[in-house]
Amino acid sequence: MKTKAVLVALCLLLIMGCERKGKDAAKMAKKPAETSRPVEEQKSGEKLPSMVKGTASEGQPAVQEQESAVTVGKLGDAAAALKGLEFVKGEAVEFKRGMVYVVEFWATWCPPCRTSIPHLTELQHKYKDKVTFIGISDEPVGTVKPFVEEMADKMDYTVAVDARREVSDAYMKAFGINGIPNAFLVDQQGTIVWQGHPMGDLEAVLDEVVAGTFDGKAYAKKIEEESQKRERVMTNFNTYFDKVADKTNAQEVKKIGAELLAEDIDQMLNALAWRILTEVAQEDRDLEFALQAAAKANRLTEGKNPMILDTYAQALYQSGQIAEAIQQQTKAVELSGGVPQMQEELKNTLDKYLEAMKENPRPTPESESL
Repeated sequence: MKTKAVLVALCLLLIMGCERKGKDAAKMAKKPAETSRPVEEQKSGEKLPSMVKGTASEGQPAVQEQESAVTVGKLGDAAAALKGLEFVKGEAVEFKRGMVYVVEFWATWCPPCRTSIPHLTELQHKYKDKVTFIGISDEPVGTVKPFVEEMADKMDYTVAVDARREVSDAYMKAFGINGIPNAFLVDQQGTIVWQGHPMGDLEAVLDEVVAGTFDGKAYAKKIEEESQKRERVMTNFNTYFDKVADKTNAQEVKKIGAELLAEDIDQMLNALAWRILTEVAQEDRDLEFALQAAAKANRLTEGKNPMILDTYAQALYQSGQIAEAIQQQTKAVELSGGVPQMQEELKNTLDKYLEAMKENPRPTPESESL
């Protein structure tokens, strides 16, 4: 599961903030190698998958360092004009006082972006003439237009191409965002009041903005508190694996592990379990703890996230609970139908579990990791 491992690595960059778990909702579709400025991340407190944009090969997203230049974008800034765009669906958009806008950056090659499209369509229908949604890609028109036409009513909002990346720079680069999908909410006064993953808390904030009850200062304070929490949790996450590798203080490892397990952050718990199951040496692997983390992540997502189910099944499998692993992996395959590459990978894992059941109904913890 090389693809999944890369996505988990991305998740750790974005965790509690893509918080991306990099494993959820999607595998990277094969994308031609390219070099471009970073494009991704979200900071508005939602554990969702995103894709870092940069050089990609063999279907793998490339991780890039955040740009060293000081970024100046912040909530409360005036929204930059939508200049230089070529609109491939809908009429050209210019910001007008009294209207609300959602400016989203996406790409056809990005599975999490494709996962977000139906949600954005639902929101556009919900808010009708009160909110205008604009999806912006920096890919060629010849790539974007056929995709949008094929999506038809499933992508029922305005779509534009930012060939010169002027708009992308004015939003994504200015805010230091290194991944997609990422959206910006512009209120009735033309101010950016929210930014983040479009499947995060966008709808909740939109409800308040449209109703005129949104408190920008209170929201900014909330985001700052969440940011501090993310830093604390990430420090514990990294420390846990450092101490496991050092093999010096088992009690400290258990203490940090208990603190991580107490968090209700499904993406972090998922990444925690997956890393234990696939990267920690078998003799140092705490399967019981990994199973607890994976099970909690699955509960938090109500058993509806195929990649979290996949991790949970892996923990069950390595713990010798092969029948239950097959049951959970089957659910993962069923839920992954919208992303063929992911479904194929999950199906291959299920086949392996089924084969293991025939050969050895109770595999040992030393069984081959996927």
